[in-house]
Amino acid sequence: MQANQEIFMLVAKEMSISRAAQKAFVSQQCVSDHIKRMEQHYGVKLFTRKPRFQLTEAGASMFASLQKIQALEMSLQNHMSEYASGCRGSFTMGISASRAQVILPRVMPRYCRAFPNVEVRFFLNDTVVLEENLRKGEVDLFLGVNTRYSDDLDYRRLCEDDLCFMISRGLLREYFGEDSSACLAEHLGNHLKMRAKEKYGKANVHAKMEVDLREFAGIPFIKSYPTSVMNSILQRYLDGNHISLYEPYQISDTETQILLCAQGVGAAIGPRMLFSRIDAHNLNCAENEYIYVLPVKGLTETLRIDLVTRKGMEMPAFVRAFEEMVVEEVGGKKGERWMKARGNRWGEKE
Repeated sequence: MQANQEIFMLVAKEMSISRAAQKAFVSQQCVSDHIKRMEQHYGVKLFTRKPRFQLTEAGASMFASLQKIQALEMSLQNHMSEYASGCRGSFTMGISASRAQVILPRVMPRYCRAFPNVEVRFFLNDTVVLEENLRKGEVDLFLGVNTRYSDDLDYRRLCEDDLCFMISRGLLREYFGEDSSACLAEHLGNHLKMRAKEKYGKANVHAKMEVDLREFAGIPFIKSYPTSVMNSILQRYLDGNHISLYEPYQISDTETQILLCAQGVGAAIGPRMLFSRIDAHNLNCAENEYIYVLPVKGLTETLRIDLVTRKGMEMPAFVRAFEEMVVEEVGGKKGERWMKARGNRWGEKE
């Protein structure tokens, strides 16, 4: 706001040239000169002196308008200060749809409370696509799965996500009979250490075990999309161990894969992190739709989960804070407890 306008606002509030001069630490003549210049500039009278000193209609309109300008300038200043301090802004993150469903609900509530003036956009796609989006500037960072290393990108390792086997109770019964615990003990041999608390059909069976996929070769499998990183790892494992699975179904969405598995359409192999959603499913599902998650014997190759950014890109404080929250939830102590909780469980409800 210009000096003339600031003096005018002070006079309008005080309704006195002398008091305005005192508060502005200038002479009364200086105040009068500022008012005169404004009246000449706009071609209107802003104050009347008789019968008493007061704003004219034009002066009142000027006062109301300048109040709005002052408020806008104050808001602008606050906003610019927030940008300067890293508390206001926007960014775009790339992430797969399946991992977004698992990770974002754990991160965003806390982030929104800490940075209410930051706008976050999420771009959902596979790692290969997100890598190109990052180079084009369409995303600021992305959560990558086995991202190819490149000199123009920076990588922050979060965790290793291993692949697990999942199957519904109904499908087990269909292929192994009602007395599934005895059948599984026979089929899985030394890989199964099981202590039945009750009959398998009603209760939980606690076990720490690995599944030999050869024993499930006759069961239909719901396969992930052929071009996915996870499918490449699984295929290398199957080829290296001379295992042939019956895979009549293919789907790219893990959420749907889990739902189909629950309905007994087939068994599946997938990342342990994404199968964490099975916990919620198992709390309220029908008996035959209960899903068990187990590690696979000899399948040691894992999915590498990284946060990827462009090399040399200076990130605002609010983006760096988001990164740290993701690291804490996925790759830190919380992430370790979270992933371990998804571990060797054979139908064990927590």
